Amino acid sequence: MHRLLGRYYRLLYNLDTHLFFEVRMHTWANWVLAMLAVMSLLVRIPSAYLASILFLALIGLLSLSNHFARRSYYIHFVFEPPEPPEDPLPPLWPEDKLLHHASGHFEVEDNEGDWTRLIAYYRTFETREHAIMARLTPDRFLKVGVLPPEALGMWYRFIAPEDLLEVTSGRIFFGGREEPGLRLRYRRLDDKGHPLEDHFFLHFDSEDDRSRVLADLLLDMGGPRRRPWRRMTSD
Repeated sequence: MHRLLGRYYRLLYNLDTHLFFEVRMHTWANWVLAMLAVMSLLVRIPSAYLASILFLALIGLLSLSNHFARRSYYIHFVFEPPEPPEDPLPPLWPEDKLLHHASGHFEVEDNEGDWTRLIAYYRTFETREHAIMARLTPDRFLKVGVLPPEALGMWYRFIAPEDLLEVTSGRIFFGGREEPGLRLRYRRLDDKGHPLEDHFFLHFDSEDDRSRVLADLLLDMGGPRRRPWRRMTSD
């Protein structure tokens, strides 16, 4: 059931983000279903009214489910209590970068965008600010839908310790995949400059990677910022 929902969320995400002749695929799908509803009445096929109602119901289902799925960035997240590692985890130093995938609200310069499962690097700077540096790469959906060309490239999310409110461990389902994940509840500014609580998701290839990032995030969650974090050097 979880994988099935993850596949459905990926379908909704692709329909919402890919364009065909500069129009969202979700809009095309609604137009096709609406035309089928009208045609079923015009050609007077058996159970024409039932077929027309079914096509209209599909439009409503797609729109309603897309509204709710978009609120969670098309991620189906299932809580899972973290298992404490057998050995102490090494700290993440400022020069370390951990490869993973990320979903949430990204920014770059004056642009903002909601993207799901972008390939990314996780870093923590000396100031204990956490950075997710992601890349949106070209992609096709049903061989005709493409991502907006102007959106391709690097996207970022920076989270200061005092803005990190909660970290939850769990399983992430998207597109049939099941991955170890973290859900971050954090504070950011909306487009009007007002504080806003939001969620961000980190996907990992292994339990060890998730445990290491979880330990790093919990080190100073909620702030205030700790002293600069760097390796000890011997004289």
